[in-house]
Amino acid sequence: MTSCTKQLQALLSVFIFFFCIPIIPTLSQARNTITEKEDIALAEQQMLALFYETSSLPTKTPQTFDKLPTVMTVITAEQMRQMGARDMRDVLRLIPGLQLSIGAVGYSQITMHGMPSHGAEKLKFMVDGHTVDVALTGGSALFFADYPIDSVQKVEFLRGPGSALYGSEALLGVINIVTRKKTNRNNTEMTVRLGSFESQRYNLESGTSFGAVQIYGSANYLNSNGANVFVAKDALSNSPVNQGLSNAPGHSNEQVERTTLNLSAETESIKFQGQYIKHQDGGFFNPGMSLTDQTSIKRDYFWTNLGYEDDFLNKQLTFKAKLNFNRYNHNYDVSIQPDGFSNPWFTYENGIRSVTEGIVDEYGFTMQADSYFLKQHTITLGSEIKSTNLHDVFTTANYTPAPLPEMQDLTADFNWMEEADRFYYGIFIQDQYQYSDNLVILIGGRYDHYDDFGSAFSPNLGIAYHFLENWQFKLLYGQAFRAPSFRELYKLPAGSSLLGDPELKAESVRTWQTVFEWKANNNLTTALTTYYNDFIDTIDTVVNEYGISTYENQEDSHSIGFDLELRGKLPISTVDLSWFTVISYVDSRQDNNEKRHGISSWLGSAGFDYRAGEYVIFNSTLHYTGDVYLDSTDPRDEPESYILVDTAVTIDNMMGHLHGLDLTWSIHNLFDQDYELPEISGKMPNHFPRPGISTELWLTYQF
Repeated sequence: MTSCTKQLQALLSVFIFFFCIPIIPTLSQARNTITEKEDIALAEQQMLALFYETSSLPTKTPQTFDKLPTVMTVITAEQMRQMGARDMRDVLRLIPGLQLSIGAVGYSQITMHGMPSHGAEKLKFMVDGHTVDVALTGGSALFFADYPIDSVQKVEFLRGPGSALYGSEALLGVINIVTRKKTNRNNTEMTVRLGSFESQRYNLESGTSFGAVQIYGSANYLNSNGANVFVAKDALSNSPVNQGLSNAPGHSNEQVERTTLNLSAETESIKFQGQYIKHQDGGFFNPGMSLTDQTSIKRDYFWTNLGYEDDFLNKQLTFKAKLNFNRYNHNYDVSIQPDGFSNPWFTYENGIRSVTEGIVDEYGFTMQADSYFLKQHTITLGSEIKSTNLHDVFTTANYTPAPLPEMQDLTADFNWMEEADRFYYGIFIQDQYQYSDNLVILIGGRYDHYDDFGSAFSPNLGIAYHFLENWQFKLLYGQAFRAPSFRELYKLPAGSSLLGDPELKAESVRTWQTVFEWKANNNLTTALTTYYNDFIDTIDTVVNEYGISTYENQEDSHSIGFDLELRGKLPISTVDLSWFTVISYVDSRQDNNEKRHGISSWLGSAGFDYRAGEYVIFNSTLHYTGDVYLDSTDPRDEPESYILVDTAVTIDNMMGHLHGLDLTWSIHNLFDQDYELPEISGKMPNHFPRPGISTELWLTYQF
């Protein structure tokens, strides 16, 4: 498709999206009066809005967060359902300043405010407040970037450094996935989703109570062939020696099978929760960047916690304690290169294949006390300890790197990872000072000590000031850090030509943020957030003189940018239409003042919900990604900007004929946009092509 055609298509998308919205109300008969049911629905919506504005994420104490010196985005279950979100990736695209990409083996890569992360290792992921980052890679994209949203109540995103409360990984933000264990206690819900690529997803959740004990459980199963997009060339296509071995032109292997199980049981003071995830996929390309159907990536994740919380002294003091356990089971069977592959030293008649295994266990304990004795102060004091162990690390392969006649156990001499242990503790304190009705000051800090790399101190300071009736100004400063992952510290040659460095230092950031908010009325809200990030000792890969990639701490870099948000509702009683627009810009520079490659400076999204009558809701969402800058030495064309439009229609209670049965039909990439995601290693002749139009039917029955 020519560049001119793409631009025309983009303009057509924008025209349809923005200029046809006013026509939609004419598709149904205008309502002259508000019915009694609509009054009730409006009251319920307002109650839900109040609930969603309450969060413990910014301060670890439950309260409304809009007047706090923090930058938050909350996306509700209703929003996810109405937009036809397939999984967490569709939700994350709504976060201002966040860009999604993809890696060689298919896991999501997240760029936030100009800083890329290879596996979301610079963002802390939590489920119901439980940290689920994987110490092996440092991130959670392996399991939680494509997390099923069927049993999710809301997604909270703290935009900006969060280490002052949450320690490592909270470099760019904190994501908390809140399940429906508190809101879906006394009913049962079943969901069936059928979609393109022979995708099928089933979800069952139920809640009940036995006296004072509340029990909730859910089970989610996904099986999909994946997009399997057409790939014209892979890493072997331009090789003068190996191009005849390439499977390109061909298709990526994006098959995935996933099971997610949740269980919780709690009383007013005692709380138990656990989750098990089993994930298997086809490896997309694989680390060798050559198309293959012979790769099978298996990984399991289990976590559980047991907590106690209560208040004392007439609720002037609250106390929480929690025991935590996480286990990650790694089993990658990777066909790195096909039969007959040659390099300058060897020819591999049986190809290059490795099976790498390992288990990571984490044991942790957290405590927190909140004091309300001082009238204008809420003081929070807490601590955390965690012990992490990487064990049962095995390698089976047919190379050493010299070729072997068959697969052999090479754990003793040619392993993929060193076994390792880590112990750390952290202590934090925070004061929320309500100086006046119009001024809130937040100050705190956290000290963390690791036995394998050292210590880090993460302070934060925030001010929120209502200087006019409808205006609010926020000023925030924070520091955050990320401990090197086991992979970055202890990676050995097997599995991929990538070596760890046990001398790595933690990477860190210093961030300034300002926020101007204007709430004109109940129908219009605007917010302008500006930020400056100073990144220090960022961990990245470099290629040494032998052509082997290693991890190193890089020189300082920085990013500066803004997020502009506008949200509103048409002030017409007969037209129920709400809308939003978000525009983000970032200028991200490396230490040599060159633009950071692999990211887009401009991002945008917009959307609307239109309720056409009592039971039908139309939704459409637009996502814009600007041109991607590549390294100055990269000879390839840069990925072009693109616009994706998704649309969905939801029918509640089957038009009033069957209470509890809802239907959502969604179309993604409505205009069949041809687009690519950046591949920044330079191994591929082109970038990662992504799928065209797809659709999904979503049926939910609650009883």
